[in-house]
Amino acid sequence: MMFVLRRHVYRSVIRLVRTISNVRVRFAPSPTGYMHIGGLRTALINKLFALRHSGKFILRIEDTDQASAFEDIVRCLRWAGLDLDEGPTIGGNCEPYVQSQRKELHARIAHKLVEKDAAYHCFCSVARLELLRNEQRRRGETPRYDNRCRTLTRSDVAERLRAGQSYAIRFKVPNKKTTVTDMVFGEVEFNMHDSEGDFILLKSDGMPVYHLANVVDDHYMDITHVIRGVEWLSSTPKHLLLYETLGWLPPRFAHLPLLLSNSGGKLSKRSPEFGLVGQVRSLISNGYLPSAVLTWLASIGSGASHNSAVTSDSHMPDKTQWNPQLQFSDLVSRFDLNQMNRQNVYISPDILRLCGRVHFDKFAAEALAHCCGSHNTSTYTSCEFLSHVRSFLRDHFPNSPVSTESCTGENDRRLAEQLCALRGRVACFSDLVNPEQGFCFMWSPPNPNTCADLITSVCAVSTVQLSEVVNLLDRVMAALSSTDNSVSFKKCILDSCCATGIKQPDAMRILRTCLSGHETGLPVVELVQLLSISEAISRIRNTRDEVIRYGDLRNRG
Repeated sequence: MMFVLRRHVYRSVIRLVRTISNVRVRFAPSPTGYMHIGGLRTALINKLFALRHSGKFILRIEDTDQASAFEDIVRCLRWAGLDLDEGPTIGGNCEPYVQSQRKELHARIAHKLVEKDAAYHCFCSVARLELLRNEQRRRGETPRYDNRCRTLTRSDVAERLRAGQSYAIRFKVPNKKTTVTDMVFGEVEFNMHDSEGDFILLKSDGMPVYHLANVVDDHYMDITHVIRGVEWLSSTPKHLLLYETLGWLPPRFAHLPLLLSNSGGKLSKRSPEFGLVGQVRSLISNGYLPSAVLTWLASIGSGASHNSAVTSDSHMPDKTQWNPQLQFSDLVSRFDLNQMNRQNVYISPDILRLCGRVHFDKFAAEALAHCCGSHNTSTYTSCEFLSHVRSFLRDHFPNSPVSTESCTGENDRRLAEQLCALRGRVACFSDLVNPEQGFCFMWSPPNPNTCADLITSVCAVSTVQLSEVVNLLDRVMAALSSTDNSVSFKKCILDSCCATGIKQPDAMRILRTCLSGHETGLPVVELVQLLSISEAISRIRNTRDEVIRYGDLRNRG
């Protein structure tokens, strides 16, 4: 402990001469569950601030949680590319990075405050405190501690301690106003003495409360700026009083506005939007690109632009405004905490999907360029984006050709072309496999038997004969085999319809069924583009063979 105190003296001197070039910020979640989007926004802003000022971004776990939540936090930060400079998984010069590992130091500081007559032992039972709160509520008063044990004499305290009576340690809140100078909200004045009374530092079980542990940890980790949610603004006077009493230089504070649901309430597990975008693990499992999520977060009061307004046609970037094309490097260069909105901000799943579509299209185009630019097949390596797409598709369609084929340059090029053909329609990987989006046919060929059943149903309500269907399919396959561009095979398909005498709507329903397994959906020409000509011919041929078998069975009957 002597080493710890010497280090404290050394750091106190260092902090007095610290400049903006020594920025150290921390993301210090108090996790009770999986990481939510508000936590990721806080981590992003801390990371942007650190990078903007050539500082350090640190993870500290305030471990009132279970191990799974800690693992989820680390996984989410790694997924988002918010790399740590220090933390529990990589170490650093200010260990430990887990709050519970400083338990003895927290207790020592609490008792030090008692010795300075800035805190005292409180022997009030849980039952008494509950009765006190109930009585205050009955009188219409704000519940607060009545500071009863503050006036106990030293001899009374000593006698209770000798008797082994359980106690907590409370801080003596001075009867004065405390002004918080916040980098976002400006100067905010509080009177903790009137509003709350003396607050607990150390609980009766020996565990520190958040306020004490937070201040001690920030001090010993040389944190220069505390950037966190506005819900902690009302607690900041407590922290400033502790810094003042301990003779420590406080960090600068910046509190971020609340995230609101579309209904105007605080975003919570009960909000409709929470199920869609509330938890980061949901965004990961749905296959949103990290860059899209970070750009989306930058649209909701992140300090990365002068204007957070966005519309669906914001295709022309403005140097001073947010737009969905922004990349992480853009967020860093634009970041200015002084531009942070004070107003609470609405969280919009629609803007997330807008960002998702823009970033998906960008990555798909870059993947295609990568494939086309790789002429040496012996040294070809698949790009990360396509590897992630294949992995996602493999989880949902394990027997699909795209899931089982090798990652050659040619196979990757074909996949990249398919993804580029979906431009403006895919916001996340789950859109590729969601039946409601209508793209499952691209990865999982329809059952030819089922297709033949659907086609016979079409024939039953029209004048089309099965022999005419076979003729149509043969002509279309021949036409597709002799063309290599969308303009040509569109004409070929229409010519084939005319040659067979089948009405165009019926012919398109038949062809669409062969290609996708559905009578309705995307235009046939577009289906061929999405599948490739060779895959389209293969599907038409398989269904044609089943239709012929149906015709043979019918003739025998």
